Amino acid sequence: MILEFGAKNFYSFKEGFKVSMRLGDGCPESISKGKPYANVMAVKGANASGKTNVLKVLSFFKIFATNSFNDKPDSKIAFNSFFNTHQSTELYIIFLDNGIEYRYELEVTTNKIISEVIYRKKKKENKIIERIGNNINFRLNEFKALDIMKLRNNASLISTANQYDIESTSVIYTLFNIIITNVNFLGRNDNLLDYNFITKWYFEDQHLFKFVKQILSLSDIGIDDIEIKIRKNEESGEEIYFPVFKYNIEKKSNSLAFLDQSSGTQALYLQLALYKIVLDMGSTLVLDEFDINLHADLLPMLIDFFDDEEKNPNNAQLIFTTHHTDIMDKLGKYRVVLVNKEENESFLYRLDEIPGDMLRNDRSIVQKYKEGKIGGKPRLDYEKV
Repeated sequence: MILEFGAKNFYSFKEGFKVSMRLGDGCPESISKGKPYANVMAVKGANASGKTNVLKVLSFFKIFATNSFNDKPDSKIAFNSFFNTHQSTELYIIFLDNGIEYRYELEVTTNKIISEVIYRKKKKENKIIERIGNNINFRLNEFKALDIMKLRNNASLISTANQYDIESTSVIYTLFNIIITNVNFLGRNDNLLDYNFITKWYFEDQHLFKFVKQILSLSDIGIDDIEIKIRKNEESGEEIYFPVFKYNIEKKSNSLAFLDQSSGTQALYLQLALYKIVLDMGSTLVLDEFDINLHADLLPMLIDFFDDEEKNPNNAQLIFTTHHTDIMDKLGKYRVVLVNKEENESFLYRLDEIPGDMLRNDRSIVQKYKEGKIGGKPRLDYEKV
């Protein structure tokens, strides 16, 4: 699971920022559930404040650490610095796996990797691998298999080691690989969930499909059942899977197609596969605008998937952006990050970092937010419109 991540000179963030999933000592038991870290974190802010850029750190790490070896040797490294400055960008992420912390630090430009350093913390933190340029400058003896690798300017040592089938770094590779996100280099990826692929997946995994039908029937009380049917494409011979939604009207069964459903039902039908697989794997789901097309009353249910220890025994995490305001009171000040922008530069802070007692555990955050006292709201001068 992710404990902390951050970056400097990354997209709209010129100065360094960090997002911490660690909970302070003052966090109430009702929020922490006795854990020192959060399973849910919301990122809020005005339009164009830089919310999506926060999540781009995680999508960049996933792609770079697991797949950069497959890029062409002369390809640029896919990210933007602050207004495309020529200065290097620094990023880091800290994972917790089986009681061991791993810190991964990267300094990079779009043309080359300057350094990659990995630390491991059991009782105390120790450097285990250091790469400077295209050379392994330091590594513990257990990672001596890395010596056979030929490093490239644009390929992570983790991705490279995976191609060489080096077992000693596989745990670190896996930590990055199990991040699931709808964000890419350009922003939110609306094509992440393919309707045909998801439907076939449901057909082949009846346990997953049962979960989806249960949630959809709770969300839309009119749905009596869902069936998946198959037809063949006459030209290609390919099997096409499609759902049929059943409704009981005046004691008669009626059917509607997927496209006849509300946008919220369609969104849930596609997204629930992600929620289920992340919960089963204990991985991290990173969603930009996770509430899009969904009714506000559904959002607490989705968050409860991760808050409820019985539903989330493997400590899966949800990190998301949202424009929904009332969710702040459900999450509390320890699980909401606000993003602001001043003179085209983004900065962020977690709500419990606001000094004083303006935000208290027993008071609503929403009212203070609506009054503009804690930031994260658009500044609109209607007289100039």
